[in-house]
Amino acid sequence: SDDRALAINIARYLFSNLSGRREIAIVEGAAASATSRERHDGFHDALAAFPDIGVRLSLHGDYQRDVARREFLKVAERLKDVDAVLCANDYMALGVLDALAAEKSLGTPLVTGVNAIPEAIDAIEAGQMLATADFDPMAMCCVATEAAVRHLRGEMIPREIILPVQIIDAGNVSKWNVPFEKRLCPSWQDVAR
Repeated sequence: SDDRALAINIARYLFSNLSGRREIAIVEGAAASATSRERHDGFHDALAAFPDIGVRLSLHGDYQRDVARREFLKVAERLKDVDAVLCANDYMALGVLDALAAEKSLGTPLVTGVNAIPEAIDAIEAGQMLATADFDPMAMCCVATEAAVRHLRGEMIPREIILPVQIIDAGNVSKWNVPFEKRLCPSWQDVAR
């Protein structure tokens, strides 16, 4: 998975849905995580293409729901009426939703995440969360297993296989509303180009 591309795509999706609103908050992951730097950079790449979007505040949620909720509530006064919250994963997005439910004065900003976990899919379906980007470990495992089998058969395998970024929103959420183990593996022909 290309974490920078995931971040760019979900940020662009969010920005295109702001309808004239212009201030966001960013909830970043754990500094030591391999995905954090790439997602941070991707968010800022997308911001560079939308100079009219301002970041009111960036905070660390450490990829944890309870941490994101707590940190968001700590700075609640500064986040009143922020237009959107861009989160580096779904657990933190769910923590932001928890904070918004606990502190009604914060308004109803658009919230996005990354990972397409079942709880985020439910939140999208319920209209609480705008979207998530697919970081699908099951799909990665399927593709890696198929690549290993093909390699053992002596077939040529691409040096690198990057899964395409998919944005999940109200328009396609029903396709994703299945447990991880029921999600379909990507077709080899679609990913091994």
